[in-house]
Amino acid sequence: MGKFEKLSLQEMIDTREHTIKEMRSLNDGCKGEDGSVRELTGDEEVKYRAMGDDVKELTALISKCKRDNELNGFTSELPVPQPKESRGDKRLVEFREFLRDGKIEKRDTLIVDGAGASAGVLAPEELVKQILTPASSDLTLLGKVYTVHLNKAASLGVPYESADASDAAWTTEVPASLTPDATLAYDKRELGANMLIKLITVSDKTLQTNAFNVENLIADKLSYKMRQALEKAVCIGTGSGQPLGLFVASASGIPSSADFTAANTNKLTGDDIIKAKRSVKSVYRSRGSWLFHSDVVTDLLLLKDKNDQYLWRSGLTENDPDILDGSPVIESEWAPHTMTTGLYCGMFGDFSKYWMTMVDSISIRRLDEKYYPSVGFSAKTYADGQPVMPEAFARIKLA
Repeated sequence: MGKFEKLSLQEMIDTREHTIKEMRSLNDGCKGEDGSVRELTGDEEVKYRAMGDDVKELTALISKCKRDNELNGFTSELPVPQPKESRGDKRLVEFREFLRDGKIEKRDTLIVDGAGASAGVLAPEELVKQILTPASSDLTLLGKVYTVHLNKAASLGVPYESADASDAAWTTEVPASLTPDATLAYDKRELGANMLIKLITVSDKTLQTNAFNVENLIADKLSYKMRQALEKAVCIGTGSGQPLGLFVASASGIPSSADFTAANTNKLTGDDIIKAKRSVKSVYRSRGSWLFHSDVVTDLLLLKDKNDQYLWRSGLTENDPDILDGSPVIESEWAPHTMTTGLYCGMFGDFSKYWMTMVDSISIRRLDEKYYPSVGFSAKTYADGQPVMPEAFARIKLA
C-alpha cells in the first residue's frame, strides 16, 4: 500500500497542494533577481524528484477516489443493506425474482429477449436509468459528450460539412449573371449500433440474502463496467465495431489536420498550452475543457505564461475541478500519456461535439452453472459515437 492511500480524499487534495507549493518554491528559488536561472543542486534535484513522484501518486489517487465516489463497484464484503423498495411494480418484482432464482415463467410481465439457452430478460425502465445515469456524471468525460438515447438498435445519420463554400467577394455592382457556388457540400456520418456486452459474477450468498435489493447490486456493477468501456472507446476507440475515439485521427472524426504540434519532442511548455487552446475557435473555446492522463498532469503544474504566472490552479475541494489556463481539466486513464515524439499527449475541446448514441434497453442473461458457486450475469446493450465537429478540438501531438 502506498503512503497516501490511507488518507481521505480531502487530505490527499490538501497534501498535493502543499507539495505543489514546495515544488514551485524550490523551482522559483533557482531564479535570481537579475532574471538568471541556475541549475538545481544535487540535493535539490533529489528533493524535487521525490516531490514530483509524490504529486504523481497523489494525482492518480485523487482521480481514482473521485471516480469511486461517483459510483462504487462491488467489494469483497457484502454491501450494507438498503431499505426495501415498494413492491408495487409487478414487472420489477418479477425481474428481481429472475435475478435471484432464474425464473422467467411469468412472461406476461417479463419481456424475454432471444430464445432457448440464449434467452435474456430486458431490464425494467427504472433499472436501465439506474445503470446508464452514472455514465453521464458531470465530473467525467462521459458527462461532457452529447448523448442521443434511442429506443432500439438503429443508426443515426449525423450531417457534416464535407466541403466549405468559397468566401464572399467585394464588388462595385451586381454582376449581370450570378454563378452558383457548387463547392459547398454536406455528407452524413452513420452512428451505428455496436453491441456492448459485459459479464459480472455475484456470489449465490449475496443473491439469496433477502436484505439486499439484488437488482441494485447488479446495476451498480454494470454501471461501473459499462462506463469504463464507454470512456475507453470515446478516447481511443477504433471506430470499427465500436465508437471512434478522440485520439484516433480519422476523416470521419478528427483528422490529423486538426492536430496542434508542440514545440518539443518529450514535454509540453506553457506556450504549447496557450496556443493549443487558442487554435480552437472562440465559440467552442468558451465551453472547452482539457483532457489528459494523470501522468501528464504532473508535468503541467509548473508551466507559466509570459507574465510568469502559473497556468495550473488546483481544485481545493472534492467537487472543485482543476483549472488549466482558465479551463477545467478532465483526467482519464485512457488518454495517451507516452511523452515521445510524434505521439498524442492530450487535447483541448468542446466535448459536447462528440456525439454518442445509446440504446435505452439492456437485456440481462443469467448463467447458473459455469461460475458456480457464484452466478454469472451478462448484460447487452448497443452504443456508438464519434466527434462530429473537428474544428471544436485541438489534439496535442509532440514534435
